Amino acid sequence: MSTNNIKRYTVTDFWDIYELTLEVDLGVLTEARADEINDFWSSSEERLAECNGNAQHTAIRLFGQSMICIMLEQGGAFFGAGNTAAGTHWSKDVWQLEGWGGLGPQGDENQLYGWCGIRCIAADVAPPTFDSLELKEVQA
Repeated sequence: MSTNNIKRYTVTDFWDIYELTLEVDLGVLTEARADEINDFWSSSEERLAECNGNAQHTAIRLFGQSMICIMLEQGGAFFGAGNTAAGTHWSKDVWQLEGWGGLGPQGDENQLYGWCGIRCIAADVAPPTFDSLELKEVQA
């Protein structure tokens, strides 16, 4: 693993409510592997077009989407870049989903980034609070 291949990206939603910092080994997440990840799910051409044809950015953004959904299902997550245990825990949840390739061979450097080459290193993903929700009656 070359540190020249390691890049960091943030993934946020449109309203900046959720934010992840992802670290990516672009030596592992090659264009070919990113294409394979993206092509696993339907609507791959639309996602790729949304990322201006960059398969690596598409896979990274898709990883972020999967991570945010998992975090919301489990009550949210908040941790900084210094908490590698939390980042590894959450990343494994995505790596083990169908289409992400798993952890990589035991003892392999992919244990840090999974087969996909992506890991979460920081998160600020909180579900809505009771106070942030509004109730309105609608006419039937």
